[in-house]
Amino acid sequence: MQPDLTEQILELVRLTATDLPPDIEKTLRESREQEEEGSAARGALDTILENVKMARDNSTPICQDTGTPLFFVNYPEGWSTRKLKRQIQEAVIQATKKSYLRPNSVNTLTGKNTGDNSGDEHYPSIHFEEIEADQVVIDLILKGGGCENVSTQYKLPDSSLAAGRDLDGVRKVSLDAVVKAQGKGCAPGTLGIAIGGDRGSSYIASKEALKR
Repeated sequence: MQPDLTEQILELVRLTATDLPPDIEKTLRESREQEEEGSAARGALDTILENVKMARDNSTPICQDTGTPLFFVNYPEGWSTRKLKRQIQEAVIQATKKSYLRPNSVNTLTGKNTGDNSGDEHYPSIHFEEIEADQVVIDLILKGGGCENVSTQYKLPDSSLAAGRDLDGVRKVSLDAVVKAQGKGCAPGTLGIAIGGDRGSSYIASKEALKR
C-alpha cells in the first residue's frame, strides 16, 4: 500500500528553506577566509553566515525569496504519481501557511496570488522517474527568482564568442553567462551546466546537476 508522505515532504520543505546544507556552509566559511579583513566581500559573507545561523535556529527562511519548488521524485514500480503529486502540493500549501515558503505563485494572465502557493498543474514543478529499487527518493531545490532570471542557453558554434562545437566552446559560453549575470542574481552562485538534448531537456539536466 502506498503511504501518505505529506508530513515527510513538509519536513523536507522546512529543512530546505531554513537549514543550509553543511557542505554549502563550509564553502561559504572557506570563501570568507579568503577575503581581506574589512572588505565588502568579507562583510557580505559575514552577514550571510549570521543569517544562516538565525534561520536554522528559528526555522525561518534563509532568504525572503523562497523561489519555485523543484521536486525530483524517484519512485518504485506500482506507485501512483497522481497521489504523490497531490501530497507534494498539499505539503507546499502547508509549508506556506507555516511561513517556511513565501506565497510566490500567481496566475500568469491575471497576476492573482492564491496566497498559499496552490498554483495550477504546473506548480510546484515536479519531475517523476520510476526506479527499480523498492524505495522513494525525493530531492528538492528552491530556485529563487534571481538565479532563475539569469539562467540562459546557448547553441554552438557561437560566432559572436568564437565558441566552437567543443569543450572549449562550452567553457567560453559558460564564462559569458557568468559575466552577464554579474549584479543580477544574488551571489555567490553555483553553476548547473548541461550539454546536448533539446532546449527543454537540457534545462532540466542543468537543474539536476545542481544536486551533485
